[in-house]
Amino acid sequence: MHRQLLNEAILEFTIKPEGPILIKASDTGADPTRPDMEFVRTWRAGERVVYLPGSSLKGVIRSHCERIVRTINSRGSCNPVDDKSACSKRFDQSDSGTKVHTGSCFICQMFGNTVLAGRVRTADAYPRDAAAVRTEERNGVAIDRIFGSVAVGPFQMEVVTSGEFITRLAIRNFTIAQLGLLALALRDLKLGRVGVGFGKSRGLGHVSAHFDRLSLRYTRPVAAPQRLPGVAWLLGEREAQAYGYLKHNGAHFGYPALEDDLSAQLPAGLGLAEDDWGEWILELNEEAQIEAVWKTCIPAWKAAIGLDVAGGA
Repeated sequence: MHRQLLNEAILEFTIKPEGPILIKASDTGADPTRPDMEFVRTWRAGERVVYLPGSSLKGVIRSHCERIVRTINSRGSCNPVDDKSACSKRFDQSDSGTKVHTGSCFICQMFGNTVLAGRVRTADAYPRDAAAVRTEERNGVAIDRIFGSVAVGPFQMEVVTSGEFITRLAIRNFTIAQLGLLALALRDLKLGRVGVGFGKSRGLGHVSAHFDRLSLRYTRPVAAPQRLPGVAWLLGEREAQAYGYLKHNGAHFGYPALEDDLSAQLPAGLGLAEDDWGEWILELNEEAQIEAVWKTCIPAWKAAIGLDVAGGA
C-alpha cells in the first residue's frame, strides 16, 4: 500500500507551553556553566534555537493513541516492548505486506513497527518567534526512597516556559477510523491532557495546542465530493479485502463494508474540489471547521474499536 499515494491529511498546528517543559539534549558537553540537563537545540536561520523534535512528538501522540485504544478495548493495541505480544515479533521481512498489515494491531497499522512502515509522520516543531521563547533554570534532587535523604543532586534543568512552536503532522493512505483516533489524541493535546517531554510527574510538560490549517488531498477522482473517502473506499474491493478492510469475523480488527464506515459525510458547506493539477483537495484554515470534519470520523472509529482485535495481549 505504501507504494502508492491515495489520500493524505496534513495538519499544521502550534504547540504552546503552559508551564515549564524539558526535552533533554543527548549530549550537554563539558561546559561547567551549563545546566546538567539542557534543552535540545539545533541550528536554524543561522542561530541555535530550542525546538521540539518530531520523534518526541510522534512518540507522545502514539502513546496517547495506545492509551485511548486500550481504555476501550484492552486488546486493541499490542505492547511494542513485549516480545510475546508485539506485532513486530510475529513477522519478518520475508512476509508479504498484506500479511503483515492484516495481522498487525490497529496502532501498528497507523504508526508502524519494525516490519511495517507507519502512515503518520511528524515534523520538528520550531519557534514561531525565537525571541519570544524564554528559558529558565530549575533545580532538583533525587530522594532516596528508603532513607528519605538526597540520593542525587542537586542538579540543574533548563526548561522552556513561554513561546510558540509550529509543526505539521501528516497521515497517508488513512482510513476514516484512523483519522478519528488521531483526532481524539490531538484534541487531548490541545486541551492540555497530554504531557510532553521529561518530568511530567514533577509538573513539567504541560502544553496546549492550536490547529492552524488542515489540508486533505486525493490523487484519484472523487465521485461524491461531499463525502470524505478513506483508503478502503479508494482501493477497490479486491485490494481492500487483501488488506483486511472488508473482512469482518471474530478474529480480525476490521469493519464491515458499509458506506458510513468507509467514508464520512462532510459538514454542510464543505466539499472536495478538483484543483489545477488534477487532485481533489479540501483546505481548512479555521480551527472550528477542522474539528467539525474530525467529528464526522468518530462514528467509523467507534465501529472499528468495538470489534475484536487480532493478536492482542
